[in-house]
Amino acid sequence: MSEIKNTVNKLINKYKTRDPFEMAEELGIWIYETDLGNIEGHYMYAKRKKVFFINSNLSEQDRLLCCAHELGHALLHTKSNVYFNNSRTFFNQFRHENEADEFAAELILNDNLLSNYEGFPLEVISNCEQIPLKYLNFKFNK
Repeated sequence: MSEIKNTVNKLINKYKTRDPFEMAEELGIWIYETDLGNIEGHYMYAKRKKVFFINSNLSEQDRLLCCAHELGHALLHTKSNVYFNNSRTFFNQFRHENEADEFAAELILNDNLLSNYEGFPLEVISNCEQIPLKYLNFKFNK
């Protein structure tokens, strides 16, 4: 079992939910939903406070995935500052983004999702469930 999957399972057991909004509330993370234009969401850590900004124009499913992704950043990369890293350093943000996507996939998607679609490719499941293919790949193609 991957370290991220293990972390997610511990959180689910502790908080008795897969809902990233409920987990964030339990963890004292502030969430602001506002029009972010082309940006889906953003995580910020400032003065020992974790804050999410989520685009208010997202669908309900995309809001859940975005919140789960930002929760991944908050728990896996607590003090990482994306804007600072991208503009002032040579830090490769790609790895952190992939880890946050894997975290979101493990949190939102049930392990038995594929049993409902036996024999179907992930592309079909993505369309049926309205889940971006990248999350299905993180969950089921390791």
